[in-house]
Amino acid sequence: MEKEKVLEKFLAFLEDFYKDRILLALTEGKSSVEIDFSELEKYDIELADYLLENPEEVLTQAENSLGELDPLLAEKRFHLRFFNLPEDRNIRIRNLRAEHIGKLLVVDGIVKRASEVRPEVYEITFQCPACGELIIVKQEGRVLKSPEVCPNCGNKKGFKQVSEKFYDTRWIVIEEPFEITSGERPSDLIVYLKEDLVSPKMQYKSDPGNRIKVTGILKQLPRKVKGSISKQMEIYLDALHVESVETEWEEIEISEEDEKKIIELAKDPQIYDKLVASIAPAIYGLDDIKLAIALQLFGGEEHIQKDRSRVRGEIHILLIGDPSCLVGDERVVLSNGAMVKISDLGSYHLQQINVPVYLAEGYKRGVAKVFHKYEFQPIIEIVTESGKSIKGTFNQPLLVKEDVKSEFGKQKPKVWKRLDEIKIGDEIRVINWIPCKIKKYVKTGWKKDEIGEKKIKIPEFLDEKLAAILGYLLADGYVQKYRVGCVFNYEELDLMPKFKRLFFDVFGIEPKYYYKKEKGGTNVELVFNSVALANILSFLQTKRVPDLIFRSKNSVVASFLSWLYDGDGSVINSGRGKNGILYKSKDIELLREVQMLLLRFGIHARIYGNNLMIRQADSIERFSKCIGFNSEKKKKKLQELLEKIKSFKKKRHRKMWERIVKIIYHPPETVYDVEVPIYHKFVANGIVCHNTAKSQLMKVASTLIPRARYVSGKGITGVGITATVTRDEELFGGWVLEAGALVLCNKSLLAIDEFEKIDKQDMTALHEAMELGQISIAKANIVATLPARTSILAGGNPKFGRFDPYLPIKEQIEVPETILSRFDLKFALRDVPNPEIDEKILTHIIKARHLEAEKIEPPIPADLFRKYVAYARKNCHPKLTEEAAEEIKRFFLNLRSKYVEGAPVSITFRQYEALIRLAEASARIQLREEVTKEDALRAIRLMSVSLRQLGFEPETGAIDIDRLEGARATAMQRSKIRTVISIIENIEKIQGKEILYDDVVKRAKASGIEDIEDILRKMQQEGIIYSPKPGFISRI
Repeated sequence: MEKEKVLEKFLAFLEDFYKDRILLALTEGKSSVEIDFSELEKYDIELADYLLENPEEVLTQAENSLGELDPLLAEKRFHLRFFNLPEDRNIRIRNLRAEHIGKLLVVDGIVKRASEVRPEVYEITFQCPACGELIIVKQEGRVLKSPEVCPNCGNKKGFKQVSEKFYDTRWIVIEEPFEITSGERPSDLIVYLKEDLVSPKMQYKSDPGNRIKVTGILKQLPRKVKGSISKQMEIYLDALHVESVETEWEEIEISEEDEKKIIELAKDPQIYDKLVASIAPAIYGLDDIKLAIALQLFGGEEHIQKDRSRVRGEIHILLIGDPSCLVGDERVVLSNGAMVKISDLGSYHLQQINVPVYLAEGYKRGVAKVFHKYEFQPIIEIVTESGKSIKGTFNQPLLVKEDVKSEFGKQKPKVWKRLDEIKIGDEIRVINWIPCKIKKYVKTGWKKDEIGEKKIKIPEFLDEKLAAILGYLLADGYVQKYRVGCVFNYEELDLMPKFKRLFFDVFGIEPKYYYKKEKGGTNVELVFNSVALANILSFLQTKRVPDLIFRSKNSVVASFLSWLYDGDGSVINSGRGKNGILYKSKDIELLREVQMLLLRFGIHARIYGNNLMIRQADSIERFSKCIGFNSEKKKKKLQELLEKIKSFKKKRHRKMWERIVKIIYHPPETVYDVEVPIYHKFVANGIVCHNTAKSQLMKVASTLIPRARYVSGKGITGVGITATVTRDEELFGGWVLEAGALVLCNKSLLAIDEFEKIDKQDMTALHEAMELGQISIAKANIVATLPARTSILAGGNPKFGRFDPYLPIKEQIEVPETILSRFDLKFALRDVPNPEIDEKILTHIIKARHLEAEKIEPPIPADLFRKYVAYARKNCHPKLTEEAAEEIKRFFLNLRSKYVEGAPVSITFRQYEALIRLAEASARIQLREEVTKEDALRAIRLMSVSLRQLGFEPETGAIDIDRLEGARATAMQRSKIRTVISIIENIEKIQGKEILYDDVVKRAKASGIEDIEDILRKMQQEGIIYSPKPGFISRI
């Protein structure tokens, strides 16, 4: 398109659609107008495309020619700011490439750091010293430009600056707005803002912590390496338009209609239940925790004391939950019948996925939405009577028949049990059939190395012929560095021409023959010499079923199994009880994989030692019908067996429950899980498994109010969770303060998963943020106090892989005591499923039968929820009434009154302040200016739940705050320590300062202290005793 024509069309577009708006903006003192790109697209698609590809050229010409629309525009800098670009122009920062330079794009990100607003010269007028000519030079780039030559007299030096013109500029860095997890580091991009984009009204949008969408032209800057200019370029976005993606508290517009709805909600007696049901509605139950999160979102009231000290209103909550996961090799059954390793369903922790899975409920299907990954978790394995196995974390639940007597004719009740609760003899739910809906062949994805190779065919798809080859090579073949081969027994040489034909059809290669004489005849070895062939089939060196087979349709799987059984299978026909089809292998995992493949055809098989045996009559018939043999010898034997079993065949109900025969403990491994909303279960290794949803609950909570964020403790890098100072001389002019997650979430909520994995330095800084609502930093001549009045919703995993209600919290999670004590509420999020409750879950949640209708509508829509919280925080500031204060005081003093010397302390003044915050938040929900007795009772109930879960001392039956706060020793432990010190003192009178360790243990156990080893270890940790030499202890 010609430049003149482009300008003509563009000015015509502005004349027809935007002239009035441009003139109105001019009269209002504005220097730009926003233009919807979609309107230009409707006007002239060719012109719109030209603008996307050549934005600098088009906009420069158009803005310089605006005087043709009105003379007033000729003397003013006026800008056209386009927005609402096509979807394909929304580019993720990490995907920006050289091809995008010079193009009009949109990027979305969170402002990570920002320079001060500074003036920048855009035009300088120079005077020639020789003739006095005034020369105007436009300034572009980072370096000032002066005239090269005077156009009037030809002079080339001594030019004098007469005047300059400035506009305001700001450099910012934006980071990808995706959750910070351990999977991938978020990419960032420099953005250049100027003129009205940094006006006082617009500046706050580009302050650190705000999420913005920027439309602009991608440009490049040369990098400097040791003072020299590098050939590698730094890219930046020259912004044309900036808009907020997230709504700030101040920006939330509440209409009269919204206000009416909010007031109606506040008056609703069921409002607390509605709020609970609106937080992660797809996750059923956990009502106490959801109510606590609702109170956290609304928040308590900040109090400033007379001495100007601050009592926080932010509520902090800690959730401790076990990650119920499986090891990476366990195969999950997908909804189409494919069986995929759970580790292959995602790549990083909390990755959003969309994988339909099989539920073992007829034709119902679920969808796995979130992928989880946890490192170094203790593992337990259970093995069933048929040889099926599953390996996972201690708390991974399986469906088990309850071990109780049932009435005649009634089935035993079914319960979900954790792996560490399952005993030998328990019966677990298994599947007896895997329905398959796969219709197409799977692509092999193989590529050939042609160096020095004769050309061979490389199959694009895994069909029945290729599956047959893989099956026989896995059973009776081998793959070496330069060749592939297999052996045919002299009794089954009829297989050899069939296999040779298959190999030629698939790979286009002929074999060489080698003969080996045996007692009964001569075996034949076929050898295919090809490096390329050996390379693409190298996966067969590991004697396991190829992943491609597990993803294939039934006809391909049947061909694979048929030839696999031709190699290492046999038919046993020795009489009743000794009949069946056998597959032999030394690799137990291969036997289990074949066993799982047979379920595609409803065939039940059991593992006995190194053999996989099909013995049930209906399964033998199914094998014959769906799989069969290719060897004439085995075909004949199978036919004889089929005739034989007719005489005593009994129809048997296919087993859905199998007994546990072995339990094995393994070293820690990386484990995986997937979240399946609504159903919360999936099938792995032919066994029905349950899953949990702690992380998803935290993610949902972080979306319900402005500025809230979700991060993973292990994934936070660089700035971390607090703040830091970074150096950037080139763009920012020195040291720059860079805000961390807590500062970015000021006056909002920060959800931190894997809290125990936060860097120790950040964990220390958290103390100040949680109690004082600020973060102090002093580095590189920058001394600052940043606001961090942020509510923290933290999630942690027990360090031994499972939550133990009998151990103090400090012994279960790697978090300092000073931090633990700052949480107002702590909950143990244990998934102890119950079939009756699960049935209620499904009845309550499922409102449609199709997967597309999975989304559950909350009673309060998310948009109204945000407005409700904003309205309550802004307009409601409840004060404690005498009645409410008395109720809280009564509860507090009642627990404190149970204290006697040496007994556990039930509650401290820190919990007293937490109760007040929770009661204030409860009142704020109903927009009340006074905290009532009802609010106090609600706060007391939540506090009681927290105290009972994590502060209960099983030995005394009392609540011990030391268990909850993470003190080094609980009251019960301190009591035992005093007894042990007395024992040591008595022995010292006989043995002297150094006393025998075994003597202390013996006397302590006689005094009723069974856990004496733990107590002595605790005393060593606290510096009460030490070991001067092996077998001896001494007091310090």
